[in-house]
Amino acid sequence: MPDDDKLQTKWLAVVARALCYLCLRHAKLEGKKDVLAKVRFLETLGLDRTEAADVAGSTAGSVAVLRHRAKERGKNGKAKTKSHWKTKSH
Repeated sequence: MPDDDKLQTKWLAVVARALCYLCLRHAKLEGKKDVLAKVRFLETLGLDRTEAADVAGSTAGSVAVLRHRAKERGKNGKAKTKSHWKTKSH
């Protein structure tokens, strides 16, 4: 019986990934390069961050960086500038 459980678990994972792919395609996100939009969509379907990133063709670490960059962007779509090198007038 344990082998049957392992086999069933593997097939459930295959079916779940296929359904995620179909959902992405139906939402018209499948061919787009916006990984963060795909991950957010998959998370709304109940996938955790790691699985959503994997299905979207990325890694959890890359998605974390994309989320951080998206947070830093201003309302006009440009990244906020942080001036670490301030010039002092002497």
